[in-house]
Amino acid sequence: MTAQHTCTTKAKSDRMAKVPAIFTCLALVAFLSACQTMPFGQSSSENKATSAKSNSNTEIAIPAPSATSPQFATEKEAAEKLLQTENTVNKTQKVYKRNPPLFSLRPPELLEEKIIKIAILLPLSGRHNAIGNDLLKAAYMALFDHGNKNLRLLPYDTVGTPEGARQAALDATGEGAEIILGPLFSASVTAVRPIAAANNINVLAFSTDTTVAGDGVYLMGLTANQQISRIMEFSYRQGLERFAVLAPQSAYGDTVIQNVQRTSQQLGLSVDKIMRYPTNLEPGSEELHSIAKGMANYEQRRWQLKQEIKRLKGKKDAASKSLLKKLLKRDTLGNVTFDALIIPDGGQRLRELAPLLSYYDIDPAEVQFIGTGLWADQSLTSEPALVGGWFAAPNPAKTDQFKARFQQIYNYLPPHIASLAYDAAALSGLLALDEQGNKFSRTVLENPDGFSGYNGIFRFPSSGIAERGLAVMQVGPQTLELVEPAPQSFELLIN
Repeated sequence: MTAQHTCTTKAKSDRMAKVPAIFTCLALVAFLSACQTMPFGQSSSENKATSAKSNSNTEIAIPAPSATSPQFATEKEAAEKLLQTENTVNKTQKVYKRNPPLFSLRPPELLEEKIIKIAILLPLSGRHNAIGNDLLKAAYMALFDHGNKNLRLLPYDTVGTPEGARQAALDATGEGAEIILGPLFSASVTAVRPIAAANNINVLAFSTDTTVAGDGVYLMGLTANQQISRIMEFSYRQGLERFAVLAPQSAYGDTVIQNVQRTSQQLGLSVDKIMRYPTNLEPGSEELHSIAKGMANYEQRRWQLKQEIKRLKGKKDAASKSLLKKLLKRDTLGNVTFDALIIPDGGQRLRELAPLLSYYDIDPAEVQFIGTGLWADQSLTSEPALVGGWFAAPNPAKTDQFKARFQQIYNYLPPHIASLAYDAAALSGLLALDEQGNKFSRTVLENPDGFSGYNGIFRFPSSGIAERGLAVMQVGPQTLELVEPAPQSFELLIN
């Protein structure tokens, strides 16, 4: 309950006469203030309800004297007249700073304890400053939506370098941050890790490099593992069992291949073929034709066709003549050894590769084309060979909601990665509501029930690599289409 304070005093004129008039005035004002109720926090009615619920030892509130009583009215009038007189006499005198009050309605340390500092480390200058500022704006959106006035988002500039990230982490921990959001790049995460660990602070990084996760570092990024696991599990349920991969010679391509092989073993599927290609291919390069031919085993299948045509030409029966007529219209004989092809690429190179694969007899009507989050690109709908292709991604409805809200506030559409900063800041704000000391501990972050954000449900195992509930999308002839919704809880993912 709110403590009630009352006091009474008698002014002694003989002692007051020895004190300068201005101090007499201040003393009277202080007495008047002290004679009134000084509540700590809640109203008396609220405190009565709380106390009744919490325990049976109910404190009794002592009513404060009325401010309109004769004693208070007399003292107040005298103080006001004296203060008015002193102001008139001493208009030209020097004004001194007011001494700090002897009494406070709330102890300063009580207010300070409630401030929760959340650091966010981003490239706010340098080559990647645009994306860094997009992430920061999204994080501010989350804190504004949360409405907790005790949260403080402290941005630190990493300049997009490991050295900058290290200094930012030192500054953040030195200023009392309780959790770190970011940084963006894996090398920067590596630089931040030992500093965060030394200060017992956990990190929600935006990187997708799974090698930097664990030991208090949790990845908010949409990793290849999440996407491949989801889309291959869905494909398996559709009856697809034999997979192939056509991937760029990059770290991302390596990661996808590793996850395809791991998921295939888990589901009992086969990976019949893997091909790689350089990432520096020029648009329209002839090498793209060679890549497509190799993936389709085109030359071997064409040789088989020629051999079969040669054999049928000596036949006189009607069936052989009918088959020969059909084969003469084809370019190859036989099918490829896989019924699903995963292409972890996007943009212009994907738009060039897809029609070439179809041209060299990997028929999208017979072989299911599968992509990653890089396929979440509306422009791909203009390429017929990609129409019908599948990929896993966050629920598009929620993604569109985030983009619309961001645009409404900042007047431009954000990149998708900005939504990760929103979810990270919103999660931090949620955990900050816990009144326990270690709000952002590993135990709390690794809640098996998980959390939900604009990118759907997610949870952190001890590995630090987020598990996500993603939707299955399809490239349509005009727009990206939802094939299977994202799950709403992790219970639905347990068989």
